[in-house]
Amino acid sequence: MNDSLWNQVLERFSEFGSEPGVLERDGILDLLQGAVLEGEKSHYSLRVGSTFIQRLVQNRYHHDLLTAFREVTHNPEVFLEVLVQPASPAGRKKRIRPKSSPEGEVFPGKSRSLPLGTDSPPVWNHNLNPRYMFDNYVVGVCNQFAHAAACAIANNPSKAYNPFYVFGSVGLGKTHLVSAIGNCMIQLYPALKVLYITTESFLNEMVSAIKFNKMNEFRERYRKIDVLIMDDVQFLSGKERTQEELFYTFNSLYENGKQIILSSDCMPNDIPTLEGRLKSRFGWGLIADIQIPDFETKVEILKGKMAQEKIDLPMDVVYFLANSIKSNIRELEGAMIRLGAYGNLMGKQITIEVARTLLADLMPLSREAISVDRILQEVAEYYRVLPKEIRSKKRHKTLVTARHMAVFLIRELTQKSYPEIGREMGGRDHSTAIYSFKMVEEKLESDPALSADLVYLKKRLEQAN
Repeated sequence: MNDSLWNQVLERFSEFGSEPGVLERDGILDLLQGAVLEGEKSHYSLRVGSTFIQRLVQNRYHHDLLTAFREVTHNPEVFLEVLVQPASPAGRKKRIRPKSSPEGEVFPGKSRSLPLGTDSPPVWNHNLNPRYMFDNYVVGVCNQFAHAAACAIANNPSKAYNPFYVFGSVGLGKTHLVSAIGNCMIQLYPALKVLYITTESFLNEMVSAIKFNKMNEFRERYRKIDVLIMDDVQFLSGKERTQEELFYTFNSLYENGKQIILSSDCMPNDIPTLEGRLKSRFGWGLIADIQIPDFETKVEILKGKMAQEKIDLPMDVVYFLANSIKSNIRELEGAMIRLGAYGNLMGKQITIEVARTLLADLMPLSREAISVDRILQEVAEYYRVLPKEIRSKKRHKTLVTARHMAVFLIRELTQKSYPEIGREMGGRDHSTAIYSFKMVEEKLESDPALSADLVYLKKRLEQAN
């Protein structure tokens, strides 16, 4: 029965894609042929042959597989869990190819979702990645406060800090930290119903519940959990109905003494169009930030990841990576994995020269050599103003444009945080720096002239180094 169902799901899944053959080229259909499907009714486990396949499915294809399942079974409540277990040769099926050009877009999901209308599944599905633990979370000056708070919360759910709101730039380990809280909780308190979910998945579940007239079940399920961990709440921006639903969910959980943990890339007050009542509630407990890691912390992160992935790089290469990739742990780890894969596949020793060549796309500029003063000088010359005017409080149009551009370039090309940028720009508040950055970021897609200005200024700064 499950073999037949899995074939039907794969057939439907193979029709997804943004262009003909996109899934074929990714090779995902080949990798899924040996997977084994277990379960019944609304809860299924997909057992794949390796951790690599599990990550690939969870990070890029889970949303589409789940959609295919729900369409094939005509059941909007289906839950799909991806586990690792080598599949037997007998489990391999005939390869399924797309029948025709796929239509629609691929929307890769970041997290798994629970079946709508299910109060207590056989095993509570917390959606937590078991790899994210406190034991493998590297602590440094950049995250010491957030880590200490997280440990306190994990040991005392709802008693220490509630809600707990952690923020920081992309790729600095927020998901790891909030997931570690959840994983620690279920070890210490197995009876707790802990749920990790991204804001995008919460939105998708709500839309599905509305479509299939399941809002009562949706609300009841979320009101019954003990710990809600919601990732990427900045994506609530512009989602009025989702904000309203989360507001009532938040109130219900908080009033009943349940723990709420939130992560975002910015402070609550800096999330555009977020309702005031949610901004207020997000700040009721403790807010902690994660900064860009220093050199020593990045080295420790790389050493831990190398041990985990069984990659052996010379320490001079490790130091080179830690010194060259400044602002993003995810990018840092990705660079390390790329070098390790190259060394294993090509049978070559990884040197700094090899690393510099392979990672040229990650290091287009020597960020260490670009100072704030150099950026301000270049921007000032381009817009025919003075650096001191950019830092001033003057508000005429040319200066405002130059000021926004300077903030954007400083954020892109240096290690400066928003508070530091604010201070560099004449003692402004960090929220002003965030606003300037986002103004440029949003206009780049629709303003060719601004985009050309940015390209020119980056080239000038690159030539200057």
